[in-house]
Amino acid sequence: MKLLVTDAEGQLGRAMGRLVSARGIEAVLIPDDQLNLNDREAVTALLRQHRPDYVINAYVHNDLEPEVCVDSCWSHQIDTGVAVLAAACQEAGIALLHVSSEQVFDGNKTTAYSEQDVVQPITAAGRAFVQAELDVREQCERHLILRSSWVFGADRSNFLTHIIQQAQEQDVIRVLDTQRGCPTAAADLARVVIAILEQVDCDVDPPLWGTYHYAGSDVTHWHIFAEAIVKATKSCIDVEVESVEATYPPGQDERQRPQNLELSTRKLLATFGIKQLPWRRGVQDALKLCFEPPPESSFTGGAS
Repeated sequence: MKLLVTDAEGQLGRAMGRLVSARGIEAVLIPDDQLNLNDREAVTALLRQHRPDYVINAYVHNDLEPEVCVDSCWSHQIDTGVAVLAAACQEAGIALLHVSSEQVFDGNKTTAYSEQDVVQPITAAGRAFVQAELDVREQCERHLILRSSWVFGADRSNFLTHIIQQAQEQDVIRVLDTQRGCPTAAADLARVVIAILEQVDCDVDPPLWGTYHYAGSDVTHWHIFAEAIVKATKSCIDVEVESVEATYPPGQDERQRPQNLELSTRKLLATFGIKQLPWRRGVQDALKLCFEPPPESSFTGGAS
């Protein structure tokens, strides 16, 4: 099984790089600045050069500041690039695993969202994710869409690294208490991606293509997530976390922000036997990388 991973310098891409290196899985890791997904010729040439069995589109939404970022698209790559990548994979006979987001839902449901729930995004990022999913389904027959939520890790800017930075600079951290959801460690998400592809690669019948959810357990709120991060760093950092209510700019009200973004992972468990891991364990593991980074691996996996 040979993999090609996009956005190799992003938080999921780096987690994928560490995992495939540790597992000895053949992989080509392509940083964002080495590939414009909107360039069809470049994408086609890359796939022809490396001939992977699977492409993993590892771009994940940055939940750095949920009260702000929820209404913005994080990367130009999501606009038309996913359609280009999916079409190129179809033409080359390569399967595509595309990472999507819980923001395809409106957040009004009181229980966890399943794959059967109707998508109804209310943010710009959510609408971009829905369009990307449609492009994948329309352009690439052999595809997997894996929705996740609140992805965090030791790499790049995300909620965990943001809280650590604030804790080092401030005596009190104020975090909105307006959303509930399931944080997901990037390393855990990488584990699930590989576990899915290993089973798909066995050519089981019926095929396992389709849309799935994965997020860490258990459901929580942003301020509790922040408190858990701070508590886990108490030996290094001493700071208080306060929960605050949202204030909305003119023209925006509470209904324009998803309130419940919990994902159900029952389909993934029933299909692949993959169980959720607690997001609190992921916090501990990510903090070890933040404060005790391992030596650089000799594995690069980049484009030749």
